Amino acid sequence: MGGWFANFLSANGYSVIVCDKDEEAARELARKKGFKLAKDPAAAAKPSQIAIFATPTIETKALLKRVGPQIPRTTTLVEISSVKEPLKETLKQLVKSGVQILSIHPMFGHGTKNPTGRTVIVAQRPPRNRAATEFLLTLRGRGVKIVETDLANHDRIVAVTLALPHFLNFAMINTLMRTGITPNKARGVGGTTFKLQMLVAEALYHERLSNEASILADNRYATEILDAFAEEVNRIRAETKSRHAGKLLRTLKNGANYVSKDTMFDSAYDRFNAAVEASVLN
Repeated sequence: MGGWFANFLSANGYSVIVCDKDEEAARELARKKGFKLAKDPAAAAKPSQIAIFATPTIETKALLKRVGPQIPRTTTLVEISSVKEPLKETLKQLVKSGVQILSIHPMFGHGTKNPTGRTVIVAQRPPRNRAATEFLLTLRGRGVKIVETDLANHDRIVAVTLALPHFLNFAMINTLMRTGITPNKARGVGGTTFKLQMLVAEALYHERLSNEASILADNRYATEILDAFAEEVNRIRAETKSRHAGKLLRTLKNGANYVSKDTMFDSAYDRFNAAVEASVLN
């Protein structure tokens, strides 16, 4: 995501300085895109209007503690971690010391070519901060939906919208692995639902796995959501095991009643088939 923001901001008129613990990767990105290269985060932040920390939550916490105090008060620090609560006290102390912090969470991955229609959650923003305002306006101007919340509610929201679907897909892949059936063989005989679900699951493994682990392990609200999910799995499994089609049907009808209230429900089947068609390699 650091590379994504570097490219995005460069395309929108910002001059970019890059820095990464993988020095070779940073050097290669700088060479290809004509970005400046800094030897360390503090050096990159010193002359900058904004400094983006694009690292998983626990790495972000360590980076904030180490580099945060060195951030000039004229620089706005933007952190984009997927889980916020472990950072809360560190962010609080830095703000108290005068550091300007914009805490956001892009709800999309680094492979996104066009951010139009994608969401960025703003969990904390510095008041009357021109750099933060301009940064968010740049995102909004490219079609990004900005959703405002706070640090306390952020993790509750993403436990449902991020941790749950990611957990579901990782569990699916582990289950498939236990069957001994190869992905190619399963896809070869699978229907449209399986193929699309497999596409989603495999795409997740292209993300940084340390960040995926953080999304689940570092969000304490994820445990509550996954406990509720496990209860539903056990209940539906029991109904399936008992071969009680009547109970299963009632469960499915309850779910149908819930999702039918979604304003996008009526177009769901057409959008589903369009997604399958778009993902088929000719």
